[in-house]
Amino acid sequence: MIVFAFTAYVVFLGAAPGQGETAASATPLEKAVERGLKFLADDAAKWRTDHECATCHHGAMTVWAFSEAVQRGIPIQAEQAAEMSSWTKTQFWKGIDQPRDPRPGWNLVKLPTIYLAVLAQQTPEQGVLSRDEVAQAAAHIARHQEADGFWSTPPPRNGPPPVFESPEVLTLWACAALDPRDPNPTVRESRENAARWLNKAPRGEDLQAALLRLLIDVRLEQPPDAIQPQIDKIFQRQQADGGWGQVKDLASDAFATGQALFILNQTGIKSDRPEIEWAVAFLVSHQNENGSWPMTSRAQPGEKPFTNPVPITYFGSAWATIGLLRCLPEQKQPGAPR
Repeated sequence: MIVFAFTAYVVFLGAAPGQGETAASATPLEKAVERGLKFLADDAAKWRTDHECATCHHGAMTVWAFSEAVQRGIPIQAEQAAEMSSWTKTQFWKGIDQPRDPRPGWNLVKLPTIYLAVLAQQTPEQGVLSRDEVAQAAAHIARHQEADGFWSTPPPRNGPPPVFESPEVLTLWACAALDPRDPNPTVRESRENAARWLNKAPRGEDLQAALLRLLIDVRLEQPPDAIQPQIDKIFQRQQADGGWGQVKDLASDAFATGQALFILNQTGIKSDRPEIEWAVAFLVSHQNENGSWPMTSRAQPGEKPFTNPVPITYFGSAWATIGLLRCLPEQKQPGAPR
């Protein structure tokens, strides 16, 4: 078992008494997860000190990774993980029940709310959002939907890919956040409107859109003949180094590869499948010494990429860690996706 002790969100990696042999025999996958979680914890603590705010990267993604770790039997101190969740929600739950602000730029859905709502459905017993908070998140998401059925992204200058890849991707994320079992008629109507828009909208060539469409179909329990072709196309996009790129003609990176591993896991694909082992090997071999993964900023057409690498590095490292967590041996995965 990998052992972590969180103090002020810093992971101390020394083995506990009597566990030296276990720590010494950790596999490359387990060591990569260990280093990844340590980076996320350390960098989140630094961000919190320097900026005194949570974001969708140093906030929602931190909570997501910690929750996945707990579900996989990694004993992060419960009170520390809970405090991180509470702090993150405090930043984004202010005014969540308020009507939609009509001002341009102020009327967008809160992306961290979407991420936390997806987490609440994908990770059993996640302990981050209560039932009431899940309902609040769903209402907020539905309230910020456009009349045509999609969710608007920020202006191109402020909404770089892959996080804000396109309205299609954001709409798919919103759909994934709205539980198909939710009896609330407003939520049901929101999902139906989004489905109609997605059926008509041109499909992007980015990997994230394909993965999210697959995730939604799995959640809707679509038949195997609708699921398998999508899985096959995802594997066809796997590159010669074992990873995936965000879009065609881009090199493999941690963001795309981690997302692919996470969502393919939802389909029931086992971690000992050769393609999955190949992707794990890519992430293990490309991890930086500090536990992060190298990432390159992208920009929307006509815009310049951000020069600050911190946000995209954190996003990519979080997705890589989450994807690797889903590939741990079965005995380290006590929970299963609902």
